[in-house]
Amino acid sequence: MADKKKYALRFSGFGGQGVVLASIIFAEALAAEGYNVLQTQSFGIEARGGASRGEVLCGREKLNYLKVVNPDILVAMTQLACDTYLKDLTPDGLLICDSFYVEKVPARTSGKTYAVPFTTLAQQELGKALFANIIFLGFLNGVTGLVAPEKLEEAVLNRVAPRFHDQNRRALQIGYEEAENALAN
Repeated sequence: MADKKKYALRFSGFGGQGVVLASIIFAEALAAEGYNVLQTQSFGIEARGGASRGEVLCGREKLNYLKVVNPDILVAMTQLACDTYLKDLTPDGLLICDSFYVEKVPARTSGKTYAVPFTTLAQQELGKALFANIIFLGFLNGVTGLVAPEKLEEAVLNRVAPRFHDQNRRALQIGYEEAENALAN
């Protein structure tokens, strides 16, 4: 990604997909990388299944605003999230969709769009859909290079129980492999 002074990211989906946790993890990795960071979150009225989003503002300089209005990066883990938040994405922004849930990936005239089956990969490679969020973090970092991979891995491992460390390392690796394939095409 072009080196900008500030980035706004929105991770969106439904409760239970781990989009808020992913935003917290990515914010912690950005902070470890030396960015100034602000992370916020929003949930629907239901604990699981309702709308959910996590947002991250980061920059090398002081942040002078507290809300993501027009994200540079949108991760949409559901069709509803994609349809709802696409209008806010900057014209040259990066859209990352989970093609398992986002069946109608929007055609865009500018910016970059990636549709990756994060949920399918999590189910096939790790046996559980709950790793889709960590796979998309690896993918996101793989295509943007915003943080050193070891900083992201450290942030992930700080947020998950030790018994899940190996699976989460593998999830990150799957994401990085998918990013490498996407950038090669």
